[in-house]
Amino acid sequence: MRKGDQLANGSKDIPCEHNIRHNGTMYAAANMVRARACGKLVLGDKANPQTTFHRNEGHVTDMCEIGGDLQSQRDVHYEVKVPSALTKTRQAGQGSAAHGGCCASLGHKFGFGNTLDQTLLKVLGCKERGHKSQGPLVHATGKGWVKEHKGQYYDALHVKNGIVKICLVESQGGIAPPTKRIIFNFAKEVGSPSAVDRTDYGTASGSARGFVQHHSQQLSRAAVCGDSQNINNAA
Repeated sequence: MRKGDQLANGSKDIPCEHNIRHNGTMYAAANMVRARACGKLVLGDKANPQTTFHRNEGHVTDMCEIGGDLQSQRDVHYEVKVPSALTKTRQAGQGSAAHGGCCASLGHKFGFGNTLDQTLLKVLGCKERGHKSQGPLVHATGKGWVKEHKGQYYDALHVKNGIVKICLVESQGGIAPPTKRIIFNFAKEVGSPSAVDRTDYGTASGSARGFVQHHSQQLSRAAVCGDSQNINNAA
């Protein structure tokens, strides 16, 4: 198991290509968005960041649906993350006097406890909470200071007035609650009488027929298969 974790997540002696599981999951997510998209979907390109630079300065967006929000017609960004919950490093959540509280690794207590909070902070950022004189946040009491943190999509959210959604699928296939909400909301959209569902459902007798089931399977499959390919390539 330890050897598999090293091959999947990388180490000092074993390099790892995380783009394999990320890109596969991103393409599965793109298919899901396109199935009900009302605007043009643009995929970011780290090799050519100018493609989406004007929509989110400072970080290359994974996907951006132009005017994708049905009510406000605002741009909708999708950030895809495929982290592993099984890594050697962990965060105790003690923080520091200079930088305030920080996330804690709590996967042994809560689902996605090792991945979701860290992703939300990294992508969306957080407002300052409490005062520096209180010392860093204590998770057990909920009291203490949290320093303001500008996330990767600060410009898209607070300057461009866009919407940012997180597509987080752990490398073992678990789909985080915010991502499940996206899937269920999309299913409601395509379920209305005037909507169009462009999903390419399978024709086999065992193929998923519902929007939620189909795209949940595709997202989990992409993450797990990408992780497996990482292990095979590094072995």
